Amino acid sequence: MTNAELAPEVHELLRTYVDAILLVEPLQLKLWKSAGVTLTQLRILRVLREGKQSASDLAQAAGLSAPSLTRVLDRLEELELVARVPDPEDRRRVYAELLDRGRSLINGRNIWQGTAIADAAAALSPQERRALIAALRGFVSRVLALQEQEPDARSKV
Repeated sequence: MTNAELAPEVHELLRTYVDAILLVEPLQLKLWKSAGVTLTQLRILRVLREGKQSASDLAQAAGLSAPSLTRVLDRLEELELVARVPDPEDRRRVYAELLDRGRSLINGRNIWQGTAIADAAAALSPQERRALIAALRGFVSRVLALQEQEPDARSKV
């Protein structure tokens, strides 16, 4: 399905999604500048939020070559945001894991305080918050699942 073929509701969903992203961009810039991290480094931190990853899996998830990932992990280790840990059963395999400081950064709780986004979220009823969380998680899960499929298989969805 091409963009020209999108149903009106799908097009509206995508426009609304982009609107939401644009609300968050200034806060992300503030976060990156305060922590001294790049977008690529932030992407690695987000992947590691789900748990430790082997270097090869992490490179694939982030769309990086092994040498590029090595440089990114070097910098994140210097910032004490991640650690590389050898696999106890296979010393050739190395895992990257998020340290407490990295987890604190990626959760970014302090950047939300006093923002209109936080105020709007607090103004929602508990049921509205749960519904929005479920809808967004479902959407993100579907996007990630589709990204893992082969390009030919995706075009048939």
